[in-house]
Amino acid sequence: MKKVLAQFEHEGVKMVQSTVSFMNVKLKNYLYFVDGLLIDTGPSNNEDELKKHLKTIPFTQVVHTHHHEDHTGTSKWIQENFEVPMYIHETGIEDCIHVKHIPLYRRLFWGSSSSFTPEAIPKTIETEKHTFEVVHTPGHAHDHVVLFNKETGWLFSGDLYLTSHPKSMFAFESVPILIKSIRKILTYDFSTMFCAHTGMSENGKEKLALKLAYLEEVQGKVLALHEKGLSAKQIQKKLFPRRTPLNYFSLFENSSSHIVTSILNEEKLLG
Repeated sequence: MKKVLAQFEHEGVKMVQSTVSFMNVKLKNYLYFVDGLLIDTGPSNNEDELKKHLKTIPFTQVVHTHHHEDHTGTSKWIQENFEVPMYIHETGIEDCIHVKHIPLYRRLFWGSSSSFTPEAIPKTIETEKHTFEVVHTPGHAHDHVVLFNKETGWLFSGDLYLTSHPKSMFAFESVPILIKSIRKILTYDFSTMFCAHTGMSENGKEKLALKLAYLEEVQGKVLALHEKGLSAKQIQKKLFPRRTPLNYFSLFENSSSHIVTSILNEEKLLG
């Protein structure tokens, strides 16, 4: 397994990128530092490398966009070594205190999270120079939040974006809930987006709009095929005939089937 760290800066926002390559799958993570605020703490399998950056860049508070291990992996170490408030959405606190077992492939890529005790995130995060509105955006995770800065037009989007045309999802994700969250965020006036896995994009709003249009199109196709009598498996094969290396490596915990079933399950609930 290959690990690489790099550091960038944009208008006062410091970005620390860690990259892991394994079995032809390459995954990136980004930590963001802005005006004493640390956004996410990275995966534990890069803890030794990340510690070097965390020791040199001063921060006075930590916000987690959600509880997943690639966003909270070094949080226990931070809590043990820095006297700073650590925040997460209130629905994610128990996930951080009582850490659940995760599949082997996720441990290989990112490592496991260790138990720590964050506080419920307030509605706004204040730094010396900035004010960030905290917006609950479930869909990828039940406790997912993004941070919006009205004055700068910044959006720290966590895992809300990731890609504009996802061909597979995790079992815990939901297309209909993601659609609602993205619609909500697109009502905000932002331009620069800081994604936890793709880095900074100056046309962030356009990228999120593309993802919304794609997900709405997929949802429409799934429901139309279901109306014609096709099963979830038949719909998957028709709309998503190809498999990716991550599908196989995750033993299909990451799969296009979850796109289809999340849409059909929501339809059943509404029905």
